[in-house]
Amino acid sequence: MKKARDLHLLLKTIRRSSTTTTPKMDPSDRYCFSPILRWNPEVENYFIKAYGADHFSIISKALTRPSSYSCVRVNTLKSTSDAVIEKLLEIIKEKGFDGDCHGKEGSGPNENVGSPLEESLKNGPIVKCQIPGLEYVLFVKGSGPHMIDYGYVPGAPPKEVIVSRKCAEAVLRGAQVFVPGVMACSAHVEKGDTVAVSAATEQCNPNGGWAIGITRGTVLQGLQTDPYYFERNGLYIGQGTATMSRAGLFRASKGIAVDMNNRVFRLPSFYDVLEGEIFLQNLPSIVTAHALDPQKGERILDMCAAPGGKTTAIAILMKDEGELVALDRSHNKVQDIQKLAAEMSLTCITTYKLDVLKAIRQRNEADDINTNQSSNSLRFHEEKASSSTAEGFNLDKTFSNAIENGGTYVSKADIRKAKRRMRNGPGRNQCIGGRVENSKGFYPDSFDRVLLDAPCSALGLRPRLFVGEVTIDSLKKHATYQRRMFDQAVKLVRPGGVIVYSTCTINPGENEALVRYALDTYKFLSLASQNPRIGGPGLVGSFESPNGRTE
Repeated sequence: MKKARDLHLLLKTIRRSSTTTTPKMDPSDRYCFSPILRWNPEVENYFIKAYGADHFSIISKALTRPSSYSCVRVNTLKSTSDAVIEKLLEIIKEKGFDGDCHGKEGSGPNENVGSPLEESLKNGPIVKCQIPGLEYVLFVKGSGPHMIDYGYVPGAPPKEVIVSRKCAEAVLRGAQVFVPGVMACSAHVEKGDTVAVSAATEQCNPNGGWAIGITRGTVLQGLQTDPYYFERNGLYIGQGTATMSRAGLFRASKGIAVDMNNRVFRLPSFYDVLEGEIFLQNLPSIVTAHALDPQKGERILDMCAAPGGKTTAIAILMKDEGELVALDRSHNKVQDIQKLAAEMSLTCITTYKLDVLKAIRQRNEADDINTNQSSNSLRFHEEKASSSTAEGFNLDKTFSNAIENGGTYVSKADIRKAKRRMRNGPGRNQCIGGRVENSKGFYPDSFDRVLLDAPCSALGLRPRLFVGEVTIDSLKKHATYQRRMFDQAVKLVRPGGVIVYSTCTINPGENEALVRYALDTYKFLSLASQNPRIGGPGLVGSFESPNGRTE
């Protein structure tokens, strides 16, 4: 009994001491949006040397916040800027979006106050771009950051929903909270309840690597024992209304989980708005396609085309006349390009699944021509057989007649495949609008213009709440990969043609270093560089290669 009494007193003392040492929470410090990017120390020192400590501090803070406006590109083949403005104004009026560009009192200064764009947005919620040649670009006014009252009462914290970091970044850009992005939720949340939404960013594992250490479906108690309680300080992105109960949040597979009606940053959502007529795209991406200056009737290559935003912008600038070849090495990403092109009714885009490092095709590959002819012939005979079968003709007889009439030989295996396709229906790769063609590559000097929007470290995309996984080695690997792709682009463009190189990173090793590499390896006759405030430079120029030919 004495031992038990002593143990009880010891536990009581430990509890009392733990409660007295727990720091008191200031709600204004917790329930706010003031993220701090935590860089790898080596990467941070690298950028401080490149930009200077003060400038890099400004860049790092700006990366955590979205732009104060949304940029919309108009499909001029379907509509006009004036017509789209009228439609968007009606939609904004119906949704009740206020578009207050200055935010609430005490919310902090707006990053674009005093800029030409900010001054023009005072005249209305939507304005045309004033840059010559970019009149098809519209800016839609947003606002933030706003101070939000989450209704915190000591001893009665608000009901909360924790979302993944990627979901939070999308919400900051104007999206809703969808079911897959929800990680944890307070107990007893019912449909219609007001909830505070916070973000859980990746944390370093003891065994190395980064991950969100929350089991999906975790119950939040509003206590300091909740997962990521202190890590979520300053990562509250707004307030919304739950569209389903807590049980429904983790049973449903899709749909809107929280209707965000009180945001830190207020940008209008363009989800399912004027599909085919407009496309939400960052201004530097639009400028990249504009710098390529595509012309009607030209043959143009987009080397890393997914998800297709720049590809469709180029096609529209070409008036959908000519040939635009779009490449990506991912089957699903190629299908995404096809879907976007179909949505915008663009027919000049040809998509291929191809690794751009294998884009050069040698002149002696004559057998590939025969293979393509055989493939085209088989497809023709399949279509003919399909129509003939509907009229009662036999498939075997159709193929045998084709061979007797001098057509390309079709094997029995190909005939069996065609029969199965007719009997079972088309597969994923043969569906209308979903077929993905593989490519053997292209001959040198095949294209008038080449866009290389290279895969990069993406350190210029914003908002960005996590950069801990970036290392010096990963930055070096990106730069090496980009040089190899640039060499391919040089070989594919015709003499006198144009190459545009672009990235979405602030890393000088992927931007200025590649410009230096191009100047050292190839003699440029003209060179222009574009430097968005947050983002990497673009490179466009004609040049002379080591073998003496002008490009």
